[in-house]
Amino acid sequence: MQARYVQIAELLRGRIADGQYPLGNRIPTENELAQSLGVSRPTVRQALDLLAREGRLTRVKGSGTFVAQPKLVHESTSFVTGYREESRKKNRVLRTRVVCIQTEKAGEKVGDALRIRGDELVTRLVRIRNLENLYANAPVVYTTLYVPLKLFPEMPEMDFTDTSFYEALDARGLSVVHASRKLEVAMPPAEVAAGLEITIFEPTAFITSQGYTQNGQVVEYTESYYPASRSSFQIEINR
Repeated sequence: MQARYVQIAELLRGRIADGQYPLGNRIPTENELAQSLGVSRPTVRQALDLLAREGRLTRVKGSGTFVAQPKLVHESTSFVTGYREESRKKNRVLRTRVVCIQTEKAGEKVGDALRIRGDELVTRLVRIRNLENLYANAPVVYTTLYVPLKLFPEMPEMDFTDTSFYEALDARGLSVVHASRKLEVAMPPAEVAAGLEITIFEPTAFITSQGYTQNGQVVEYTESYYPASRSSFQIEINR
């Protein structure tokens, strides 16, 4: 005889399959399910844990448990394009929260990436992006971007909530025509995990990128974290 939580899990699978619990929607709470199904809350929790391991459900801290959607496919590993432009092409509504924009010294790591001295000034822009009605509006990327202040002196005064960074570069003759990117799996720093609404124990896809102008000048260096549970990446290779 099947364990009770396995039976509950099978019942919930059926509700997902027939659309009673649509993709992306929040399902009833553990207490609500326990009461309606006449079982204990621990039994419900075991069933939900099983479905989460199967990839059928996803838990969002502070929001609830949702029917899992297919992972979002990011094309940033294949093309030189801004995230806003990528979203626009796919008819998605992008929302951006600017965490901070400030001027600071580059330091050794950022200076090396931008090919400038560590004591030169850069503008640091931190943004969190989400796509409307996807993953219950949970963030899909946490990005920190650095630009030499001498190349874009007015950048610290701009509002990048609705302004495309790449379009702003284009308008100043600093178009990025080539990008060099590196992808690795990394555990997120605490502030990044909080911004992405995940735990510090959930892995992320960590992508660093250098953007080059036509004359080979590095105009931007970016560090982006994508929650592994919500992300996949398209790779294009031409021979």
